[in-house]
This record gives sequence, C-alpha cells and structure tokens, in this order.
Amino acid sequence: MTVSASDELRIVARERLNFLAIGFYVRGGIMLVFSCFFLIYVAVLMSFSFIPESAWNQQPKTKASPNAVTLATPTPSPYPGSSGPPPVIFFRIMAGVMGGFVLLGWTVGALTLYAGRCIQKRKRKVLIYIMAAANCLFIPYGILLGIFTFMIIGSPAAMEEFKQTS
Repeated sequence: MTVSASDELRIVARERLNFLAIGFYVRGGIMLVFSCFFLIYVAVLMSFSFIPESAWNQQPKTKASPNAVTLATPTPSPYPGSSGPPPVIFFRIMAGVMGGFVLLGWTVGALTLYAGRCIQKRKRKVLIYIMAAANCLFIPYGILLGIFTFMIIGSPAAMEEFKQTS
C-alpha cells in the first residue's frame, strides 16, 4: 500500500501536533506544581505576622558571673533603630506578594494546559500563539516549547489541520 506525499505530510503534521500538545500538558503541569512551592512562603510569612509583639522584645538570658560588676545604666545598643519588632504589615504584604506569585503560576499553568487541549482539538490558534509566547519567558524549556510551537503551527500542513476543524 502506497501513501501519497500529501497524505504523508498530513500524518507527520498530526503527529507533530500531538507531540506539541503533550509538551503543553507537561509544561502546564510542571508550572502548576512548582508554583505551589510559594505557598510555603505565604504560610511562613503569615505565621510571622501573628507572633505577638512581646515575643520580639524578649531580652536574651545571660548568666551573670558572681564576680561581674553590674552597671546602673544600660549599655547602648549598637543598632539604636532596631529595638522594636518588625512591622506586622511588612509580613502580610510579602505574604500577599507571594500569594500573587502562586495565583500567577496557577493561571499560566492552567492556560498552558488549556492551550494543549486546544492543540488536540485544533481550535483557538490565537490562544496557542499567546501561550507559546508567554512560555518563552521561562528558560530553557519554555523557550523550546514556544519556538517549536511557532514552527509547527506555522507549517502549511498544520494550518490545513486547523482549517479542517473550523
């Protein structure tokens, strides 16, 4: 059984699009998982913001030797501005920033997964191009995925595949 050249190009284009969809699925899943690591920062920073002010002001316990002479006046601190606790709002703002990174990572990861689904269904080519460009920001695998996306979807056989399902 012989296969014509146009059928062979169409088969190759379909396989390339399938591999590209798998690449988008893997990249999206990795982004979803790794953006969850910022939740550790959110939890730690929020827990620091709930530490009472009295816990920050405790003086270190030192053992006084019986031969030591204590002075009536306290010794000056080498850091006069650091006598108080850090402001609580600082920890909450940083926790909010880290929470924003989590939401951004989840959003980009979910859109990357959805772009993989769109490649499989041969729909929403503009979204696929946008997510390919967005993934180019992530070195090195995102750049490879983005470049291969532009090369594969820009080929005439792949364009024909997208036209057939419209």
